[in-house]
Amino acid sequence: GYAIEFIGVPGLTNADALSPQRFDLLVLPGARALPAAAATAVEKFLRAGGDLLALGLPAWEEALFELNGQWLSRAGFEAALAAQKPARTLFDFARADLRQWQRSTDAPDTVTRHEIVPTGRGSALHVVMDKLTGWDTFLSPPLTNPFPPGHVLTCFRARGTPQTRQLALEWTERDGSRWIATVDLAPEWRDYALPPEAFKPWQPPPHRRGKDDGFRPENAARFVVGLAHTHTAVEGGRQEYWLADVGTAPSPFGGARPPGDFKPPHWESLCPGYQFFPLTLPVRVERAGFRADESDLSDTKTTALAPAALVGMHPRPRGVGFRQDRAYRWEPLLVAHDARTGEHRGAVAALLVHVKPPFRGGVWAGFTPTDPAFYRQTLVQDCLRHTLERMRRGLFLVEGGAEFFTVFEDQAVPLGARAVNFGRSAQDNLALQVRARSGQGEFAPPAARWTLTPGETAEMTHTWKPEHWPGRGWQVVSELFVNGQLADRLTHELHVWRPRARPAFIEARDGGLWLRGKPWKAHGVNYMPASAIGLANHQHFEHWVGRGAYDPEVIERDLRRVKAMDLNAVSVFIYHQSLDALHLLDFLRRCEALGLKVNLSLRPGTPMDFRWTEMRALIEHYRLAQNDTVFAYDLAWEPSHGNEAQQQKAYGALWPAWVERRYGAVDAARAAWGIGEADLKFEVADFKSLPVPPMKWLTHDGPWRKLVADYRRFLDELLAERYGAARRLVQSIDPHHAVSFRMQYSGDPTFNWDGLLPYDFAGLADAVDIWEPEAYGRIGDWEKVKAGRFTADYARLCDPTKPILWAEMGVSVWDNLHMRPAPEKLAFQAQYYRDFYRLLRESAADGIFFWWYPGGYRLNEQSDYGIINPDGTDRPVTRVIREEGARFLRARKPAWRPDHGIAVDRDRDARGLFGIYEALKDEYWRAVAAHKTVGLRWENKARSPAPAR
Repeated sequence: GYAIEFIGVPGLTNADALSPQRFDLLVLPGARALPAAAATAVEKFLRAGGDLLALGLPAWEEALFELNGQWLSRAGFEAALAAQKPARTLFDFARADLRQWQRSTDAPDTVTRHEIVPTGRGSALHVVMDKLTGWDTFLSPPLTNPFPPGHVLTCFRARGTPQTRQLALEWTERDGSRWIATVDLAPEWRDYALPPEAFKPWQPPPHRRGKDDGFRPENAARFVVGLAHTHTAVEGGRQEYWLADVGTAPSPFGGARPPGDFKPPHWESLCPGYQFFPLTLPVRVERAGFRADESDLSDTKTTALAPAALVGMHPRPRGVGFRQDRAYRWEPLLVAHDARTGEHRGAVAALLVHVKPPFRGGVWAGFTPTDPAFYRQTLVQDCLRHTLERMRRGLFLVEGGAEFFTVFEDQAVPLGARAVNFGRSAQDNLALQVRARSGQGEFAPPAARWTLTPGETAEMTHTWKPEHWPGRGWQVVSELFVNGQLADRLTHELHVWRPRARPAFIEARDGGLWLRGKPWKAHGVNYMPASAIGLANHQHFEHWVGRGAYDPEVIERDLRRVKAMDLNAVSVFIYHQSLDALHLLDFLRRCEALGLKVNLSLRPGTPMDFRWTEMRALIEHYRLAQNDTVFAYDLAWEPSHGNEAQQQKAYGALWPAWVERRYGAVDAARAAWGIGEADLKFEVADFKSLPVPPMKWLTHDGPWRKLVADYRRFLDELLAERYGAARRLVQSIDPHHAVSFRMQYSGDPTFNWDGLLPYDFAGLADAVDIWEPEAYGRIGDWEKVKAGRFTADYARLCDPTKPILWAEMGVSVWDNLHMRPAPEKLAFQAQYYRDFYRLLRESAADGIFFWWYPGGYRLNEQSDYGIINPDGTDRPVTRVIREEGARFLRARKPAWRPDHGIAVDRDRDARGLFGIYEALKDEYWRAVAAHKTVGLRWENKARSPAPAR
């Protein structure tokens, strides 16, 4: 057992006293509320290999600060401030002249009304916006010293509506720097008092970008209030808010304030809060992981009562498998299951054994419940006792099992296990054994025996080639014994994949997708595992199908939930570096068993710099040409021509060479482009000095349109050459699978930005088998979504024989202010998907892959595009997918027989597709409204940008 010593804040914040040499185990019984100052000392303890038991995770969710002898959380600090009334009033709205205020907006044509209205406590500014498109703010007249000496708080009252849940407030300083704060609104009046640190810099000038810089009330010059998509979590449409009693006041804490930059550290499965998620339905809690008292592999469970408010941990890969090279072993200890259905909802306690720096030697046990009564239950006390006994001894399997989870029939399988001693003393008479068993027999090589000194690791391995394969595969069991007693165990399944005797490959032809001679639609999602959520390990995030990151239990649970949404396909990617891990084979076998088709992206690189040797190795190593679960390859991930500098770097030599081949002489090119005429002042002395056109020319029409038309034709031909060559190489070894790529903003008729030039479908007509646009330009209401129909018709103009599949479509629901999904964003996501299903039906699309599957916080992008809650329950969008997906799949795709033709000439406008759409959209939508089937056609076939067939 342990000798117990209680330490207070002084001990917990003393980095020298808090050390593994003095303490074997640090216990944090209330980890959710900890002094912020303790983080440094605790981290030093953990980096030295100290063990930790933390209850009530996530740690530092309510960080505590000492202010004037009081311990306060940030919420407590803000509540104390909000109680302060303005000591000086800045705006008396009863007598204010709103004509001195100014409106600022990205959409001056929209109507916004500003008025003074009475309230129960004086007058207020009332603002009603008919439609918020980007930002709409209200600027006060210039102010002179609005903050008297000693005043630092910005005080006010405000309220909103169910639609308007946040409000942005801004101070502009005399040097022009802007400082913006965001507050939550409620339908009822609330009091607010914001300290200077609540105001964050917005596009600060160079001299105000210092780390320690901040809003300086003494320099305030103007007050601004309003809404902006960049700062407030509100959707478009009508907005309304009230503002009153704007003034200033001193802080009740004087100059004391919480550190403005404290953020909980990122420690796996401990903190911050984005590594956890709420359990949304009643659950029962059951034991999981290894138990020494198991007599066999049966999983008899006892149930504990769960608190009403419970959070789960985002899953991480366990220790199953061999040579997976993980930094730690993650083991769930207590798991919540749905009280009604028994479905897995998430771990509420887990054990981490760290085998690599920076925490090597440390063993952490974390529990999320905060209710003391939970820990008094027999099941939980037994779990704690057993866990602490294991931690005290320090002897663990690091990993164990087969190197692969699915293999080819002719393949030998390395089996092995690694054990480590993180205890204080040597452990002798140890035995490691790995065996494979099924109902038809067992492979059990002799156990390996060792003595392990503290910190030492042992490894054993065997190579095995099964003589037969049971229908349900083999169970691989790794066990660690001490003096003949079982001390640890890991188990997983091992399967074989065999190609079908009569494979049925999906075909991309005749304007659609076909399976066994019948039309087929892709109804899928871009898949990454639930274990990628809240993950700081970029290697495991990006290479989730490689060694270490892949856990078949997580994958199987995810894929079953995908199937339960009535989806029939997933889109995934693999890098060449994950080739020898062989986990893609396991993934494809699981998809095959569930009837899920796979759109497979081969990475890295693009056909513009095609890494054929690596792509060929992936196709051949995984025998993909024999695998009809795969239906298409993606050879590039959202490529474009880039900005002007990127184009100059990539095409600076190719573009002049193309012009020289086309015109032969500089004078001929000058004459063709109209250079020298009054309205085009542009000099070309020789071909070598010819730069790529500036992005201004590509995004604005003008007298340079003939030059730009040639440049776009040059790009088309380059795409046709490079992407066509890549497709031919792939299909030279695999003629069964379609080849394409996710095309980012290609085909988006509303995209016209000088920072990026998309590819044009016209150059890809002979280079891909499937049109794969993305839908990020369609995020909005139906009026924004419906332009995707023009995308489909433009694709059919360039080649009507290719199917149209939306490679990515989705929207983030994350609220970065509160670090959780926003209810209004979840509602918008559902409506957006419903509108997009309408687009799929009306545009006769052949499929879609939503972005993306897992719900929760994506760390590197600060987003949540998930279509399901982290606990596996439905989001509003999940129900839309089930309802509308079935309708989309049932809908018979009409034959494409245009009865209204519209002529297209890309050369007529330098803006390319955007210029085409601007010229034709009125006629186009009138025809659609008249229930016509629009067929775009090149006005002059000889001058069409599509390469000759």
